[in-house]
Amino acid sequence: MVMMRVNRITIIIILHILLAIPYYHMVVLNVPAEVMQQAMNTSLLNTFGLVLSPGAAAVLWLIVSCQSVGALVGCLLVTPLLRRLFTGIACSLLPLFVQQIAPKQIKGSLSCFVHISVCFGAAVAAVLSLDFILGSQYTWGYLLFVPAVLAVNSFVPETPNYYLQNGFYIQAIDSIKFYYDIAYDDDDEAIQEYWDMVPEMPSQIGFIEASKSWTICKGVLLGTVVSAAQVFSGSVASISYSTSMFTAVSFTKVLIPFLPALGSLISIILTVPALKLVETTNRRSLLLRTLALCLVADCLMLVFSLLSVGESWVGSWLYLVAFFVYGIGYNLGVGPVAYFIPAELVPAEAAGVSLGVAVAVNWICSMITTLVYYPLNESKGGWSY
Repeated sequence: MVMMRVNRITIIIILHILLAIPYYHMVVLNVPAEVMQQAMNTSLLNTFGLVLSPGAAAVLWLIVSCQSVGALVGCLLVTPLLRRLFTGIACSLLPLFVQQIAPKQIKGSLSCFVHISVCFGAAVAAVLSLDFILGSQYTWGYLLFVPAVLAVNSFVPETPNYYLQNGFYIQAIDSIKFYYDIAYDDDDEAIQEYWDMVPEMPSQIGFIEASKSWTICKGVLLGTVVSAAQVFSGSVASISYSTSMFTAVSFTKVLIPFLPALGSLISIILTVPALKLVETTNRRSLLLRTLALCLVADCLMLVFSLLSVGESWVGSWLYLVAFFVYGIGYNLGVGPVAYFIPAELVPAEAAGVSLGVAVAVNWICSMITTLVYYPLNESKGGWSY
């Protein structure tokens, strides 16, 4: 019976996380970028009579594609009123959601599914944005509308922990039945069995209260370093600009539109071993070793991108190998670990603060990468790595 309940909550958590598709919005502008830019230019010309220079058009596109600003606001202002600031909220609350409802023996593994949901959202966006699906000049508007269909997530009940802490016992019993299929004539028995499966998570303290504790501040700081390292290892650049990166190294042109989807699917596959590694390997060791592998891959991409100058097919395909090596390092460790380790570095009551700050820093770093990498890559080529 206990195993059936664990299986039930595992399926619910995985479905809930995957349907959040938090990185859909980061990738959806990747493949059909030229189509959208042309639509913007046409709209400005027809509406205002403006013809943008290439430089002005590039600046406008940077602003349009920099979703990190909205996501950052979402991370810092996590309130019911702003719960639909989708990307930032999802990345901030999903780890906390897992912490509150996952059975203790599989909490680490299920936390990795936050990273898998990022890859899944990226894969969905990459596939749908192909020209012959929704990425054409006539259908790209529907491409941006797709996440609205997944608003079904809003109908999932609040966690039992939330209801119990706020005194809503009837709703808590219904929530326990929904998530764990626990039902007794005596409500206290149902609540006790729930606590036996999932240790109580204390009420979350605010940022000001957390800032008064050096222990919490130290944990939050370490969490932000991990979160920043996840981005500056090259993840956002590879997600947002993979098509332009491979175009720059003269990769086989017909394959380039399919690379974001293929890369996202491979990332999901590579993350599967991480489900075991996070439970059996020292987190610090796993993080540092995979970051080192990402660094090696970045250096290899620098070398091979320079070798590809002059349309050398050898340099282009070696660049693909280096890109794959980066994917191994990122998806085995630094990618999934960075989504939940900030909550583990602080006392349980400060998990929300730590995750909020870490993800906010993550989006600041993403914004910097979005604004800096593209013009840097255009002007410096392979040296941008």
